[in-house]
Amino acid sequence: MDKTYTLRDLNVETLNSYFCIFKVHDMRALFLLISGLLMPLLVAAQTTSDIQYHCVEDQDLQIKRLLENKQAIKDGLAIPREEIYVPLKFHLVADSDGFGRVGLDDVFDQLCALNEEFIDTDLRFYIDDGFNFIDSDQVFSGPDQGIAVAEMIRAVRDVGSESVNIFITERARASSGIENGTVLGFYANANDWMVVRQNQIGNNENTLAHEIGHYFSLMHPHFGWDREPWDANVHGNPVLITRTDGVRVELVDGSNCDESGDFICDTPPDYNFGFGWNQSCPTFNLDVMDRNGDTIRPMQNNFMSYFLGCVDYTFTPEQNELIMADFMSSRRRAIRTGFVPNTAEIENTLELVSPENNTTTEFFDGVELTWTPVENASQYAVVLRSGPDEIIRFVDQPNVFITELKPDEIYTWSVTPFNDGFTCAERKTNILRTNNITTSTEDPAFAETVTVQPNPIRNGENSSIIVESTKSLQATLSIYGLDGKIVLSDKVAIQSGKNQINLRTNEFESGVFILSLSTSEGNITRRLIVSN
Repeated sequence: MDKTYTLRDLNVETLNSYFCIFKVHDMRALFLLISGLLMPLLVAAQTTSDIQYHCVEDQDLQIKRLLENKQAIKDGLAIPREEIYVPLKFHLVADSDGFGRVGLDDVFDQLCALNEEFIDTDLRFYIDDGFNFIDSDQVFSGPDQGIAVAEMIRAVRDVGSESVNIFITERARASSGIENGTVLGFYANANDWMVVRQNQIGNNENTLAHEIGHYFSLMHPHFGWDREPWDANVHGNPVLITRTDGVRVELVDGSNCDESGDFICDTPPDYNFGFGWNQSCPTFNLDVMDRNGDTIRPMQNNFMSYFLGCVDYTFTPEQNELIMADFMSSRRRAIRTGFVPNTAEIENTLELVSPENNTTTEFFDGVELTWTPVENASQYAVVLRSGPDEIIRFVDQPNVFITELKPDEIYTWSVTPFNDGFTCAERKTNILRTNNITTSTEDPAFAETVTVQPNPIRNGENSSIIVESTKSLQATLSIYGLDGKIVLSDKVAIQSGKNQINLRTNEFESGVFILSLSTSEGNITRRLIVSN
């Protein structure tokens, strides 16, 4: 049976180690939402208090932004737009050998969930120019450390300067400093990015939504109580103190809501009651009174609270207005790109065609995967897995050619149709088995000789496939890059005898290409090298 912690079970010494989102294990695990960041070498303005007790490393800056956004709303400057598109750059981090990366399917599921979670804010998130793959031990397991932070700054500069940057890592902090605890995520105010532990992605967790709330200037509704949640033995009942941790204590009647707690009036007072509350989120039933004798009823299903397991989390109308105001502020100028992504819903389901499920491929180092095209899908994500090995391809056609499979292995392969703004489509998965036959051996019986001449060739030159055939038949000529993307596809007729099939390669870039002649009698596969 899960234990319900009372607030007094968690002492100040323990609190001193918490970040904004973390997990404390008690037999079966209790999740607690708390955040922060440790980058003393890079952020001179931050304080130890900011690091240990709050969601961002510079609370003064966060408060300043929030109050500026409130003023912009009063002045009528935060004018909402009908269609607001927010570019996200997901940095998918693995170790230096490329292992351990978050599942791409989980990221798709997370983005799908985000657009549902933020539906009342009128924001629509989309993938900004694909994903960024990082292979780095430092970023993977210690994104709060100096070397990792330097790598992350370069990544943002190179591919994320006009995006909301989200790093998905194995750990959110190199060493949690918490006995039996794990940091799950944080928002870095100074560097303006988020780090989220990969087990919080695609698993019906609201960690990322919580951190995006901070990104858009929102505070915790219990701001001021982060350091020390309410305890009747310490703070009394009714709570008579007027300040906690330097912040005014909010009252139920709303008389001081503009200058206390999270500075938002439609989020009721919360003295950090969610900290330690049962993770199944029973209705708050403690009769805690403020100094006026009014009973406090916190909003348990607010994204910015610390209550866990509450269904239908939401932002309040004022929080939504502040999110909009922050988006329209000068700080967010870079992400207001004006780009309109493809957000068409993908309603139809694709079908995997070849190889058929649980069959063995003809070769191990040259396998064409095909599936049915799907309306409104601008891209297809193809993922092959065998143990820790993973191959990922993004293509815009319903096929891909894979050359790096291992012999005598079993792979799962899945295809997910998507576009920049819609990642909720159904994915399909099959199993394939490879043999130990390479494409350089055994052409089909009808092909007596097969050569590619000349090979290699230079850019702008043409080449030909010479086929001596024992019969006449129809074929499909396909040329793939090593990334699996098709660069040419054409129907050709093979006659009995000698055939010369010319290759139009004048627009090819330098590199290695796979030539495939597919016929009803079998496939012919060759490599073509194009050089400068």
